[in-house]
Amino acid sequence: MRQKNILHWTLYTALAAGAFWLGIRFLLPWAAPFLLALLTARLMEPGVRYLVKRFRFRRSFAAVACSFLALVLIALLLSLILSQLVRGLSTFAHNLPDLAGQVSNTLTRLEASLYYFVIAAPVETQDVIRSATDSFAAMLEELPSQISTNLLGLAANAATAFPRIFLFVLTYVISVLFISISYPQVTAFLMRQIPERLHERVQALGQDVVATLGKWGRAQLKLIGVTFILLTVSFLFLRIPYGIPLAALISVIDALPVFGTGTVLIPWALLSLLSGDFALGAGLAVTYGMVSITHSFMEPRFIGQQLGLHPVATLMAMYLGFRLIGVLGMITFPMLFILLKQFHDQGHIRLWR
Repeated sequence: MRQKNILHWTLYTALAAGAFWLGIRFLLPWAAPFLLALLTARLMEPGVRYLVKRFRFRRSFAAVACSFLALVLIALLLSLILSQLVRGLSTFAHNLPDLAGQVSNTLTRLEASLYYFVIAAPVETQDVIRSATDSFAAMLEELPSQISTNLLGLAANAATAFPRIFLFVLTYVISVLFISISYPQVTAFLMRQIPERLHERVQALGQDVVATLGKWGRAQLKLIGVTFILLTVSFLFLRIPYGIPLAALISVIDALPVFGTGTVLIPWALLSLLSGDFALGAGLAVTYGMVSITHSFMEPRFIGQQLGLHPVATLMAMYLGFRLIGVLGMITFPMLFILLKQFHDQGHIRLWR
């Protein structure tokens, strides 16, 4: 009997994991705008109920007001981030010819410095060192043109993806409005599709998901705060103009999926080194290393504290999620782990002793 129960548990776990992976891999891209709209409506629901109860507003008016406020805040945040990125890329593209000249001058000085090193090296290693330095110099000379080509490719991809992005955003905005207006009817319809014996578990699951998202958000705010402090101290020490606003912007970018501090700091450090500003380039490289190490250490700890998972379990969830479905898995798998833990603690499932 014990072996049979273990076999059933293993089978159910494998089926659940497979269904979860298939849903994330194939269903989520199609359902993403509606799921995000449902989540946004759920987060706005307390505000809508407050307006209806406190000021006697009609639900439709309260939902429209809350939706407008939430969407405006989201749009302002995204527009701030995108405008800074576009401005930085435009400035970089404008300065690219000057950068190519600075790279050439830097290579000339570097070759002059390496010449004495090659002469002083043993005879049998001079050819190897000279070949390596020539290859490195050729790679640096081609770097500006490669960067320019990549920027053009990025612009082309963005132009190609614009219709899909526009349709996604439009669908999300309209869905938020209509779902918020009829949120009780939408949730009642969804609950009718589930057997009554599972209603309590599903409601508990929904509450756990919302609570988990809130805890994850608080953990991310803590990480943003730590990153902002580290970047601010570093930028002020390096005497970078507008250091505090730049630190705030990079901290927000770091919290976005796929992006990170390396998205800004690595190209910035590389360009500073190629243009001859070795102090700034080295300082930015050290800053990136310091932020990355701190982030890697603190993220499992913060998320683990908020979600009730041990830091090792959180790190395991993030690693497995990244290996299975990429960056999105680093966000979804810790949430899946905490949901499984809550189901275990509530006695719905038995995963460990």
